[in-house]
Amino acid sequence: MANATDYGTSLFLAILPTADTIQAQRTSLANNQLIAGVRMLQKGRNLDAIPLFKKALAMDSSSIDAYNYLGNTYLKLNKSADAIATFKKLVAMKPFDSDALTTLGNAYAQDKQWGNAAIQFKKAIGLSPGNTTALYSLGQSNLLDKKYSEALTVFQQVTRLTPKDPNGYFALGQVYNKLGKYDTAITNLNKAIDLKHGVDFPQAVNELGYAYAGKGDDLSLQRTITKLKTMDSSLATQLQTNTVKPKMTSGNFGTYNTFYPSLGPHTALSVMTLTDPDQTLSKPNASKSFTMQFQFNTSMDPASVQSPANWRITKANGGKAGFYNYGYTPNPQQEAHAPLVQSVAYDIKKQLATVTFSLTQNATADAVIDPSHIVFTFSGKDINGKMMDPTANSFDQIGGVFGAPAVSFFG
Repeated sequence: MANATDYGTSLFLAILPTADTIQAQRTSLANNQLIAGVRMLQKGRNLDAIPLFKKALAMDSSSIDAYNYLGNTYLKLNKSADAIATFKKLVAMKPFDSDALTTLGNAYAQDKQWGNAAIQFKKAIGLSPGNTTALYSLGQSNLLDKKYSEALTVFQQVTRLTPKDPNGYFALGQVYNKLGKYDTAITNLNKAIDLKHGVDFPQAVNELGYAYAGKGDDLSLQRTITKLKTMDSSLATQLQTNTVKPKMTSGNFGTYNTFYPSLGPHTALSVMTLTDPDQTLSKPNASKSFTMQFQFNTSMDPASVQSPANWRITKANGGKAGFYNYGYTPNPQQEAHAPLVQSVAYDIKKQLATVTFSLTQNATADAVIDPSHIVFTFSGKDINGKMMDPTANSFDQIGGVFGAPAVSFFG
C-alpha cells in the first residue's frame, strides 16, 4: 500500500508539464507572433513585422511559415542578404523541397547572383520537373544574365507545359527582343495579350512597344504608347522616352515662311523678295532675312533648338536630297553666298522651330539660287537628351524629310 510520501510524489509529477505540453505551448505562442506579424504586413508595416517573425522562430524553429514570411519580407525591403540567409536555413530544414529551393533562388536573383540563383532553380526542377514556377524563374535569371539562348530554351519548355499561360509567351517575347528577332517577338507578345482574354497586360504591351521600336515601325509604336497610357501611364512615359527618337517631320510652309523652296534652279535672288515693297535684294550687296519653320515629332530641348550652331544650311549633293541645280551650274560666280543662320525660335507647345537666316545679293545684283535644293539640317537633341534620328534630321523641297547626305556648304 502506497504511503503518503509516495502519493505526494506522484501528484507532483502529475502536474509537471510534459515535453509535448511545453512544445505545444511554444508552438501556440509562435503562432500568435506569426499572426501578429502578418497583421503588420497587411497594414504595410513591413519593418514592424520582422521582429515578430523572428520571435515566432525563436519559439518554434521548425515553423516553415515563419521562415517564408520572414524571407519574403526581407525581399520586399530589398534586404537580399538577409533573405538569402533566411531561405538557406529553410532549405537546410527541407533540402528536398522544390518550393524552398525556388525561394532561395529568387533571393539570389534579387541580389543579382545569377549563377547561384540558377543552381537553386535547377535543383528545384530536378526534384520537380513540372515546377513551372522554378522553370520560369530560371528563364528570367538567364535572361537577366544575358544568356539568351538558354533563356529561350527554358521559356519554350514553359509554354509546352502550360500552353494557356500568357506569361511564358510574354517571356519569349522578351528574349526574342533581345535577340533582335522582332517579328517573332511581336507574334509571342500578341499571343500573351490574347491569352489574357481582355484583361490588361501592361508589361506585355510595353514589351510589344520595344519590339515595334526595334523593327522601326514608328506608327505601331505610337499606337502602342497610346494604348499603354490607358493601362499604366508611367510605363507609357518610360516607353516613349526610351524608344521615340526625335525627328524632323516636315518643313512647315506656314504663314511665317518667307523663303520659297518650291522655286527651282537658277532663280534670281531678287525674285525671292517680290512681296518686299523695297525690293531689297534687287540692290547690289544687299542682305535680307528669311524664315523657315520645321516640325518635330516630340518635345525638344529649347536651348538645343535655339542654338544656331546646331543648324546648318547646305546645298544638296546627292541621295534623297538630289543635286543642287540638278548637278548643272553654268555660272558658279552667280550663285548666292552661304545662307547664314541668324536666330532660331522654338514653340514648346507646337514643337515647332522657326529658323531665321539671311541671303546676300552680289555686287552685280544678278545672284541666283536653287531654293528647291537647299538642305536644312538640325543636329541637336530632345528634352530627354536624345540626339536626332539620323534618318530624319534634314529637309529640302525635293527630298522632304530625310537623313542628311554628303553635303557641301555654299561658297
